Amino acid sequence: MLGFLMNRWVLGGLAGLVMLGLSFLKGYNAGKDSVQHKWDAEKIVMERQLQAEAEKARQIERDMQARVNKIQREKINANQTATFRYNALIDSLRKRPEARQDPVPNDSGSSVGCTGEGLARGDAEFLAGYAADAARLQAAYDACRQAYEVIHEQRSQE
Repeated sequence: MLGFLMNRWVLGGLAGLVMLGLSFLKGYNAGKDSVQHKWDAEKIVMERQLQAEAEKARQIERDMQARVNKIQREKINANQTATFRYNALIDSLRKRPEARQDPVPNDSGSSVGCTGEGLARGDAEFLAGYAADAARLQAAYDACRQAYEVIHEQRSQE
């Protein structure tokens, strides 16, 4: 058997198998490293693209938030104006009597409309409050609608 192992063909075959195994391992490791480097490079490119898209989204969000903040400030200003007008009207109504002196109008319908001059203080205060509430609701609705339009406009651009 030892003679068989000493045969040059067998030794050459064994040496060839060892070299083939070593070259396979070297190629396998080199291929693995090459694929890993390509994967890492692709991953870095994807991460940079993701970061760029995230920054773009954050910028869009900041722009939209600035526009919505402006709308909210306009709403607050409209509410303050309505409150100021309401307070001024209430102050001017303090001079009115609590109830009308003449509960039945003696006018025969010659006037075209009502100006509110003949209203009692309580009725006028109620209507002033009602008008102020309506102005606040209108400001809130306008702000909501404008904010919706900002978002809708941004969505339609994408």
